[in-house]
Amino acid sequence: MKIDWLRCQDYDAAKNYSRIIYLHEWHEKPFYWGKADNSFFGGHKRKYDGLHPSGRYNSGYRHWIGGCLQHGAKLYIGRLDAEARTCIDEVENHLIRTYRHQMNTKVSIPLRQLNIEHIGDVPASVAKRE
Repeated sequence: MKIDWLRCQDYDAAKNYSRIIYLHEWHEKPFYWGKADNSFFGGHKRKYDGLHPSGRYNSGYRHWIGGCLQHGAKLYIGRLDAEARTCIDEVENHLIRTYRHQMNTKVSIPLRQLNIEHIGDVPASVAKRE
């Protein structure tokens, strides 16, 4: 499995991604892991690839995400290969358990060990554990 990471400098750079994992990182530590599986990262409800999904962070969050990014936070979008997309819940849980978190509330026992290759703009919190 592969995750191709992209660091987004602002809300607009992230809002149109769907079927992805994302990471809010602070001080090179994972703050919050999430997924936009049947939704977009941002924006409002619209048609995409046979879906009619909403934004995980609608445009009302633009100021909050922008403020965090201006004051030291980093936002990463993880584009999943075909294999990883088939088990996005497991991938999210694996990342939470492997790289830790500060604010995630749902963490479950893994069903199996995942072997994930990280490429692209790999977050510092992931790269330093590789």
